[in-house]
This record gives sequence, C-alpha cells and structure tokens, in this order.
Amino acid sequence: MTLHELNNLVGNVVTQTLGESLDTTKMDVGISTEAKFGDYVTNAALVYAKELKRQPREVAEELAVALRKASDEIAQVEVAGPGFINLTFAPVVWQRELAMITPEYARLKLGRGQKVQVEYISANPTGPTTIGNARGGFIGEVLARVLDRAGYEVTREYYFNNAGTQISKLLESILMEAGLLSETPERQYRGLYVTELAQKFASELRTASDAELKQLITTEILRRYIKPAVKKMGIVFDIWFNEGDLLTDGSFDRTLQLLKDKGLVFERDGAMWLKTGELGDERPERVIIKSNGDPTYMAPDIAYHANIFGERGFDYAIKVLGPDHVAQFPSVYAAVHELFPEKRLRMASYQWLRVLRDGKEVKISKRLGQFITVEELIDAVTQPVALFLTLMRSPESQMDFDLDLASEESVRNPYYYVMYAYARANSVLAKLKQLGFEPAVGVTHLTDIEIKLTKQMSQLPGMVAEMSEDFGVHRLTFYGIELAKTFQDYYETTRIIGLPAPEAAQRLFFVQQFVIFMDVYWSLLGITPLKRMD
Repeated sequence: MTLHELNNLVGNVVTQTLGESLDTTKMDVGISTEAKFGDYVTNAALVYAKELKRQPREVAEELAVALRKASDEIAQVEVAGPGFINLTFAPVVWQRELAMITPEYARLKLGRGQKVQVEYISANPTGPTTIGNARGGFIGEVLARVLDRAGYEVTREYYFNNAGTQISKLLESILMEAGLLSETPERQYRGLYVTELAQKFASELRTASDAELKQLITTEILRRYIKPAVKKMGIVFDIWFNEGDLLTDGSFDRTLQLLKDKGLVFERDGAMWLKTGELGDERPERVIIKSNGDPTYMAPDIAYHANIFGERGFDYAIKVLGPDHVAQFPSVYAAVHELFPEKRLRMASYQWLRVLRDGKEVKISKRLGQFITVEELIDAVTQPVALFLTLMRSPESQMDFDLDLASEESVRNPYYYVMYAYARANSVLAKLKQLGFEPAVGVTHLTDIEIKLTKQMSQLPGMVAEMSEDFGVHRLTFYGIELAKTFQDYYETTRIIGLPAPEAAQRLFFVQQFVIFMDVYWSLLGITPLKRMD
C-alpha cells in the first residue's frame, strides 16, 4: 500500500466515521520519523476535533477502532500524544511493495490519455538561450515527463514570435553594428552574437527589405543559437509554433470573430478593445489591436490558445512562465476560458535564477551582451548537474545557482551525492554476481533499514500524482537526496558477503530492486544515470 493509497484509505475512514461533510484534504498522512512510532502517522483527529467540538484524543480513539477494521494490511494502530494516530503495516506489505518495483513502477492512469500541451522556454528569437531561460526549460521538461508518467498524452511545444517590437529593435542593433545606422545610447542589443549576425548578413543588410531581414535573422538565431541550446538541455520539442502562422492559417481572424460573437470586443478611437471587466479582470477593458493595426500581446495569445483547444483539440494546456509573463496570464486565461469553458488552461510559474561565481552575482542582460548562455552553463557543469541543481528550490522562490559548487565532482554536490548511491548499488550487484551470487526472486524478511528505504520508495506513485497537479517537480531532487542517504546508511551497515546463500540472495534482491527503482527516478528527471563512478 503506497502513501497515496493510505491517504485515500484514511480519508474514507474519516468521512465514514466522523461525517461525509468533512474536507479530507485538510488532514495529513506522513512517514513516521522513527520506527518505534510505526510506519505512518496521521493528524486527522487533531484536524477535525475542533470542527466537531470534541476532544482530539476521543476522536483519535474512535478513528483508531475504524482503522483497525479498515484493512488487514494494517497490523497495529496506536493513539499517541494529544491525538496523533500511528499506523504499522504487516511486514508482508513491504515485501510485496518491494516486489512490485519494475521499470513501469509509478506509471499511473490519472490522465486517462487526455491530450495535454506543455509550453516552455518560448523565448522570442532575439539572441542565444540564456541561463535565465534554463530554469523554465528544465521545469517544463521534467513536468512533461511527470505528466507522461501520470497517464497523459503529452506534447512539448515552443512558441515564438519572429516579428514585433523587440525583433525590430534587434534589427536596428544589427544595422548599427554594421555601420548602416548611427549608433545611439538607446541601442537595445549588444554582444558577440550581434557582431556575428552583422557579419553573416553584411550583404543582405544593404539590399533586403526589413521584413526579409527579420525573417533571415530570426531563422538564423533559431538555427544557430536556440535549437542547439535546447538540444543540449536534453529537450526535444514536438512542435515549434510560430505566432505568425496564426495570421496565415486564419486562426487570428477566427478568434476575433468568436470574441465578437460573444459580445466581448468593441472599437474605439480606431482600436479594438476587449471587455476584460466582464471576464473578471480588475481593468474593465484592454486594447487588443492598436489603432495602427498592430496587436497587443493579448490578441495573438488568445488566438494561440484558441488554436490549441479549437483547431488542434487539446484537452489541457500548461504554460511554464517566468516572472516577466506571469502578470499577463490571468487576462488571457479569462478570455480563453470564456471561449472554451470545458478545457483546462493552467500556469506553472517560476522566478529567475541568480547565478553566483566566487560568491558574487553574475549579471545577465541579453540586450547588453552580458549573459551566460545555457550552452556555456552545460559545458561548464554538464547537463545533468545543471538540471538537478536548477530544481533544488521551489519554482516560486528565487534561487542562487552556485557555479563553483556545480563544478565540484564530489558528494558536496547534491547531484553527485545521489548518483554516487546509484553507482554504489550497481557496483554491489556487479561484484556479487562476479562472485557467483544471484538475487532471489523475492524476500521473506526485510531488515529495519530495508523497510525504511522501501517506505521511501513507495512514496513515488503519490508524488507523481501530486506533481501532476501542483507542478512541484523540485521535490524530486530532495526526494533523491533522502533516498541516497538511506541507501548509504544501508551500504555502510549491511553485510552480504559471508552470509548464508539464501539470505545473501535476499539482500541482493533488495539492492537489485533499488537499482530498478532509481532507473525510474532518473528517467523522470530525464537523466541518463552513471552505473560506475571511478
């Protein structure tokens, strides 16, 4: 029985025993901190006693009686302290849970095959992919993997615009670099890549139209700077979607017509306005098409999501957005929800990375030419390290990325600490097989530390379910560290060589199952693990 399953069981007992109106999301079921307190502990009685106007201990005793009857797998139920309930499972539960670990472990059916589009990075082609984009890229990729594991049909997508104000400013900067425009203090983009583009298109800058130049430059930036960086991050997008296609395929016009049919747009002073107040926005109206005919960010973004849900038939879309786009999401969401109320549109937000070197912040500005590219970061610390350490904080919190620590190939580096445990387990398997040992087909007895590690592994299905809903994929890194610590303790305290053959085979089976489990863990992160670390 996994923690997720136990949580559901306790929730059912609460509603059946105390009342169906109780909100079972308020309670918590967690792993006990010490073996003497059983396997799990729940605070259910403490949570609901006040609501029921009863003493917590009294409520706990009533729940304990019901829990003892609820499952044969619960061997012992004890009330502790002011109203905590400790639960101990029968040993066979952990033996069975260990045997259930296969390469398909924690593969769920929560998504029921629903089509979900996950959009991440999505930086316009105005320059190389910087470390500022790395966090959203890694979060989006791991979230896509989690959703796939949870049973969704996932499409990874990169959305970009090769027109607009910033592309125009980039072209101006390249013309200034080539000496074809007067240099101004307001020049927006600088750096080696601007020089490279000015040199590559030296002839075209003199002969081609602005529209042709923008197409040439943005295509080159995507080809030369963005797509190789994405590949180096370990990401393979299923779709690269150009905002300009919304105009050519008619999606933009069809979306405007849908908004008009809903009575949500009107014209004033030559501009087109959206009645955002009617959609719950704090502002009563917002411009979606300016008087000069140029759309604001809202019009194409609404059209893009109308294309996702209406034209392409997705059930669900998740936007992984940095702090520069978070404020725009509610208005777009409100309009899209009005057009497609049966569809799900959600945001996974994150804050920027602050990069440290020698204890000092490395300033990042694409426009000023002062930035660390994703490729430079990965070349310096490797892709697995960059990914793992980028996920070491909650996405909603700003985080420091320490380049010095990331460059260390030692157990001080959290990535190497977890990988070292995996490599050690593989080493144990290889060494004992060389000595003629073979794993058993199961176990009839687990030691206390084996039960502890099995309990930790059993959390993964519940974690996959939770992360598919709350997008908190950063928890995987901390989870990996906990697993590694317990396995290191196991490695240091457990003897296999010298044991009677049947017992040694059972211990070896345990190590084998840990390796299989860690293969699943690394696959969720998109990291190819190292079986050996010399």
